[in-house]
Amino acid sequence: MQTSNVTKFVGMLLLGLTMTLSAAVISNAQQGDRWRVKTGGRYYNTDSRGTEVLRQAVHEGYRQGFQAGQEDRRGRHRNNWRRNGVYRSANVGYDSHVSRNQYQYYFQQGFQKGYDDGFNSRSRYGSNETILDSILNQIFRPQRY
Repeated sequence: MQTSNVTKFVGMLLLGLTMTLSAAVISNAQQGDRWRVKTGGRYYNTDSRGTEVLRQAVHEGYRQGFQAGQEDRRGRHRNNWRRNGVYRSANVGYDSHVSRNQYQYYFQQGFQKGYDDGFNSRSRYGSNETILDSILNQIFRPQRY
């Protein structure tokens, strides 16, 4: 009978230790998932999912801008990305995990580069509707903290 109590005690002790260690690991992982992004001169905090959403905003903005630039060139319109409705709304692909203002800011940064490439039939900032990583890293530089 005494052996059974000792076994139960050791089992409970090991279970408690395992739960404590698991909580510590999860806590450390969550602390490592803190990011800061600069949007319009101000810093905002987010997590890895937020950084991915904003990175996708730049990519989607570039793709949309590239297509709009090509359409304007083919239609013999002036080079003017600011008048484009997609640029102004900047919500294609928006995910509410980040603020709308942040998403719009990064979408518009990508759109401007894509429009320039599409309108001028070149690949200065990207190719095949995909922004270059070097340009992406100039526009979007999240910092882990």
